[in-house]
Amino acid sequence: MAEMNLTDGIDLLRRRGKILQAVLVGGLLLSVAMMAGQIAELNGTISLEGEEFTPFAMLYGFTAIAYLLLLIGTYILFGMWIYRAAANVVTAQADGFEYSAGWAVGWLFIPIANLFKPYAAMRQIDNASHGRPVNALNEGDWLLRSWWAAWLVVSIAGNISFRLSLRANTPEEIRTGLEIDLFATVVSFILYPLAFLLVRRITQAQQERLNAANIFA
Repeated sequence: MAEMNLTDGIDLLRRRGKILQAVLVGGLLLSVAMMAGQIAELNGTISLEGEEFTPFAMLYGFTAIAYLLLLIGTYILFGMWIYRAAANVVTAQADGFEYSAGWAVGWLFIPIANLFKPYAAMRQIDNASHGRPVNALNEGDWLLRSWWAAWLVVSIAGNISFRLSLRANTPEEIRTGLEIDLFATVVSFILYPLAFLLVRRITQAQQERLNAANIFA
């Protein structure tokens, strides 16, 4: 496959960014519906365990399925967006950038390393996209740090909740799993807006750097 030139790469990043931002907004809205259902389930108002679902339980079940599907789609789109953002930095030959486009995404799937390497890659993408000097490539700011902290909390809490739901044998264990899942949903109210802002900022930075004939010229 021929290497994409920088102008086309940034245009592709812009288009992917728009789609991803729309999906993030949808995820935030679905999170509100999920939280309402989770609270109702914890309160015993609805249940997904019975043989006959009430209309509210059915709505909650469909919402949960839609939320899961949208979550998977968000992960895929975010990975595609990160890949393109990193590929543009590589094409621009930004001094000091240490990641390939593939590994900027690939580190998300490596246990232990996925707790810090994806953040380091995103931090360098952000700094390079803004044309910061080489010695600033390892610096972050409040948006990056907050986004990554929220991402870790949601990911770890969601993983714990999922594992508990698989092996829960008592009402207390089921409730604990639901409470942790609700906590992850609440934190996602922070994660989605932060991710939205980060995607917009890096996408705009690459477009402006190209137009200004700076490091992306």
